[in-house]
Amino acid sequence: MYPIIMYQMIHKRLCVLLFVYGLFAIDLSAQQMQRDQSVEENTYGSKFFDQLHAIFGKFRDMDLQRVFKEAKAIDCSELVGRKGEWRAVAFFNEDRKLGDWCRESLEEVKADLAVYTFKGKCSADHESVQVTTEFPTDESIEAYNRRRIGLNEVDITVNDPVNALLNRSTMAYTFDLPYLFLTGQRGPTNTYSFIAPDRNAAYATDVSSRWECKAATSEDVTYRFLICRTAIVPRGGAARNRQTEPSFGSSAFFILSDGLKAETSVKVLFDGETKPIENPKDASPAPSSPTRPILKRDRKVN
Repeated sequence: MYPIIMYQMIHKRLCVLLFVYGLFAIDLSAQQMQRDQSVEENTYGSKFFDQLHAIFGKFRDMDLQRVFKEAKAIDCSELVGRKGEWRAVAFFNEDRKLGDWCRESLEEVKADLAVYTFKGKCSADHESVQVTTEFPTDESIEAYNRRRIGLNEVDITVNDPVNALLNRSTMAYTFDLPYLFLTGQRGPTNTYSFIAPDRNAAYATDVSSRWECKAATSEDVTYRFLICRTAIVPRGGAARNRQTEPSFGSSAFFILSDGLKAETSVKVLFDGETKPIENPKDASPAPSSPTRPILKRDRKVN
């Protein structure tokens, strides 16, 4: 069996939607781990988890909304630099009763096939950043863990890229991921996940997951971390017909990392600078976008 880690985000006036995100850790063989170890020497290094645990411990008892507000913007070149592949390494819910978790080892990081890839062009007067997300399917992961298929046969859902814009009022890169799957109900609430139940599942059409990401830094942190505030928002006709009011526990926070050390300092805009505020655009898929996931295989675990 594989471990399943869930979090919950609840919104008032949105049919009290319950959002569940399963991070599926797979059972990688010892031989596979040894092959990957040499590749990972300079990524997620020995001090990485010390710094991650320090951040996790620091944030655990803090007001996460205040932590996010005081965080600084990450430089565009840091966000897309090198591979631009970021993975979830820790999680908090605003309501601590809904849980939190933190990766403990390189093996745990590599066993999670979910990847957020930022790509784009960065310049002094223009930034064009997109984020592509990839998630394994539930059915395929279960087949792998039961040794029915190989690792290179695991179905990976590759979502269309969405625009990630720097909102200068919050200094966060903001984007909407409309790639949720309705996975069931718990009482009066619907449950959603980025993890498709199987390769034939269709995206939900009425909700998106909004992400706002900033740099999670401190004096003693040398690796690159993002703190991302996430929440479910209505989209399409649901967005026009419903007004939502954030309630306590409706926001969840991820810590993402690419496992690499920072090369540049964060970019901060001061009060004297005048640049227009950019609001996140609707990142919903175009009408021509597929209702089913685009799947790929032969994925190598980095």
